[in-house]
Amino acid sequence: MVKLGRAVACAALMAATAGPAGAASAAKKPARDRVMMIDMTTFEVRDAIAAGKTTVLVFNGSIEETGAAVVLGKHVYKAQYIGERIARELGNALVAPVMPFAPTGEELDKFPGTIDLSPATFSAVNAEVVASLVRSGFKYIILMGDHGGNQEPLQKLAPELDAKYRPQGVRVFFSGDEYAKADAEVEQYLEAHHFPPSNHGGVADTSELWATGPGHVRADKLAMGDPVNRTGGDVHLGPSGIEGDPRRSSPALGRLFDQIKIRDGVAEIRKLVAEAKAGAR
Repeated sequence: MVKLGRAVACAALMAATAGPAGAASAAKKPARDRVMMIDMTTFEVRDAIAAGKTTVLVFNGSIEETGAAVVLGKHVYKAQYIGERIARELGNALVAPVMPFAPTGEELDKFPGTIDLSPATFSAVNAEVVASLVRSGFKYIILMGDHGGNQEPLQKLAPELDAKYRPQGVRVFFSGDEYAKADAEVEQYLEAHHFPPSNHGGVADTSELWATGPGHVRADKLAMGDPVNRTGGDVHLGPSGIEGDPRRSSPALGRLFDQIKIRDGVAEIRKLVAEAKAGAR
């Protein structure tokens, strides 16, 4: 308990001065320090690749409802925040502009503001993005998703694209530990600390977003949602649009949980790239 409590405090302290990257702060950084392609010029990207940043993260978000307190761009903001920090930890990576639209399913799509893509369209868009990144000169392309509906299509697509581009010396991988492995570890933390059951729009979901920026969560709107109702992995949302009780959410918890996601993502990507390099020898 004490160690986990200290971890929350340490995470809060480390992130106290680290807000989400914006255009103004990105413009002040030297070109060599920039990792978000959306904030870079074409020549800066070219030079970064030439200098060894040959890995690129293709991070997929989602535009979806998450009740009254959480903005629709939840997964986009989280992907930007986590993607930038993963790239900086890796040291040899850039982050492609985050893909905002994804398969959401009928339960989310029944609420205003949600934007739903079919898995086929989602996969086709990712495939064409990868094709452009191959032409740009990247050698290791990592498909990722900060949303449940992204996982299966990306996991299926990655080996197909890897087989296509491997003869050109380009590898394409799916990295899911930032999502699935990290979420399981976060859930263990919440259970150990006796948080009430929650899922979509719950404590983890809300806290992780809150850590990326205070304006993304309407703190005065946090309220008890509907019971967690899942059968066979399918979500069944009530009228509140959230599952369980998010009222103990906090930016400090979110920073801790986001660090878990960053750690797991970095470890898996390093392993994938190292194995690919070893196999090419």
